[in-house]
Amino acid sequence: MYEILRRSHERPWAPPDAVPDALGAQGQATSLVLRMRENRSQISRDGRAAITALAVLFMGTTLVFAFKGLWLVPLFSIAAMATLTFALDRHARGQAMIETLEFSELLVRHRDRAGRMVELPTFWLRLNAEQRTPSDLRLFLRSGKRQIEFGRCLSLDEKRAVVPIVEAAIARLPGR
Repeated sequence: MYEILRRSHERPWAPPDAVPDALGAQGQATSLVLRMRENRSQISRDGRAAITALAVLFMGTTLVFAFKGLWLVPLFSIAAMATLTFALDRHARGQAMIETLEFSELLVRHRDRAGRMVELPTFWLRLNAEQRTPSDLRLFLRSGKRQIEFGRCLSLDEKRAVVPIVEAAIARLPGR
C-alpha cells in the first residue's frame, strides 16, 4: 500500500499534506513524499478457503487414525493447527514495515521503520527496476556510486504501480 503526499517549501518542518494531484501542477515548488506501507489487511477469501480446507483435512485425518487407535497422528494434527494459528496471530500483531521516499530539489531521502535515513543527491539520480524472475522485482534509486533499495514492503503489483510515479517525480526534478 502506498500513499502520495507533498510538502511545501515554505513550511518544510510541517507534516506533508495529502493531495489529489500527487505530482502537483507544472512549476509548483513542492516536494513529493511517497509513503509505502506493508499491506496488513485481513486474509483474502482464497486464503481463508485454503486454511479451512487444511483444517478439514487435518480433522478428517485425525478421526480416521483415532478410530484405528493410532494417537500420534491426531496429536500431530492438533499441533500443526496450533502452530498455524500461532503464526497467523503473531503476524497480525506484528508492526507493519513502513518506508518513506521524499523528493526535494537537491536531495532524495529514504527513511525506513527503524528511523535510518539515507540521502542521495538528485543530480545523477536514476531509477533501476531489476526483475530477476517474473515474481521478483527490486527497485533501486542510484546516484553516482550510491544506491538505495526501496519498496521492499510493497507487493509485486504495488511495485509496478510505483515505478511510473517515481519516474515522473525524477523527471520533474530541477535540471532535467
